[in-house]
Amino acid sequence: MARKGSLLIFVAAVMWGSAGIFVKHLEAYRISSMPMVVFRCFFTVLIMGILQLFKNPKGFKIRLRDIYLFIANGTLSIVMFNFCYYETMARSTLSVAAILLYTAPIFVMIISVLFLGEKLNVKKIAALFIAFIGCAFVTGVFGSTVKLSASAIIYGLFTGLGYALYTIFGSRLIARGYDTITIIFYTFVFALSGSFLLTAAGGQTSQLSFEPGVWFWGFLMAVFNTVLPYILYTYGLKFVSTSTAPIIATVEPVAATVIGIFYGEKLTLFGIIGIVLVLSSVLILNIKGGEKSDNKSIRENKSYS
Repeated sequence: MARKGSLLIFVAAVMWGSAGIFVKHLEAYRISSMPMVVFRCFFTVLIMGILQLFKNPKGFKIRLRDIYLFIANGTLSIVMFNFCYYETMARSTLSVAAILLYTAPIFVMIISVLFLGEKLNVKKIAALFIAFIGCAFVTGVFGSTVKLSASAIIYGLFTGLGYALYTIFGSRLIARGYDTITIIFYTFVFALSGSFLLTAAGGQTSQLSFEPGVWFWGFLMAVFNTVLPYILYTYGLKFVSTSTAPIIATVEPVAATVIGIFYGEKLTLFGIIGIVLVLSSVLILNIKGGEKSDNKSIRENKSYS
């Protein structure tokens, strides 16, 4: 079952890596970062709400004592991640933002060990190290002369933390018996509220255009860059530990790099080496006997699968 979960997360990461396709089209309509998040969250809530209505209407019911987890997942994870990621890109470069984003597995591993009772092993540590170095190669950090400001580093680290928190909160919600659609629906309900408030605070509400082209690409972004990958990733968390999932997800910048080739971006020798390293880290995690249900978190998750 661990390999099934790894495959689901792998596919989700590849779909997340396609973000540039939709961003480029929305930028053509002069839509900036936070309004993009609003469109993304709005259509995600709409789609997931319809799915829940037809699949399991009872899934709309959540326990009052669990609301804080949904709020935290929507605001501290989705909104904070997106906001800090865009700020990091504005203060540095795309490659620096990407490598700081993939400090996420480090945050997950630390939180999982300290608070969730997971155990470290040589295989996980080796895979994490190889994946991180691979991301550095893919994003072109090695050999770069870019000087980082303190604010870029801080925003970048909070990006990684926000990205990591989805895995942490998502695993807790799964362990409490919520299905994938319920988790994503309420997470994005609160993410929509938070992103709209930030858009309003930034004086960007005029960008929430009703132009057909904007809604078309916003809808496609929600389907292929949000709804489908989040369903796959959240469901995949049932079968792998919280510290393993974000390491597998490091294939995202690899996918983004490959997609970039179709937009005229060049793939360097370092990029090829990075792709090989990241994929190798995923293979290491899936070597027979590497993913045992020997920790509290994964036992809880499997009980609801």
